[in-house]
Amino acid sequence: MKTIIAEKPSVAREIARIVGATKREEGYMEGNGYAVTWAFGHLIQPAMPEEYGIHGFVRDNLPIIPETFTLVPRQVKTEKGYKPDSGVTTQIRIIKYLFEQSELIINGCDAAREGELIFR
Repeated sequence: MKTIIAEKPSVAREIARIVGATKREEGYMEGNGYAVTWAFGHLIQPAMPEEYGIHGFVRDNLPIIPETFTLVPRQVKTEKGYKPDSGVTTQIRIIKYLFEQSELIINGCDAAREGELIFR
């Protein structure tokens, strides 16, 4: 199977139509030897300062440049702080599953810096 990843669902649907992947699954379309899946823009982001032990805004803490940047699933703000977006974590698991099953992964994102970043 070949997996194509697009930046967003609407683009993935068009690609799926072109390659003949007409069977709808959760988080992807499948058929004709292809799986076509998508990101929702950026699925991951740099961790918030709290992840590095920095709480509150203190000018002396700036700039925040950790030794190693931590990437986390896209976060949503709640009353108790930030938490991973459940739809994003589900989509990340789907993409991981498809990539593990694939013989070839095709970048269907925009041919620009941001599209390349989303794909990577």
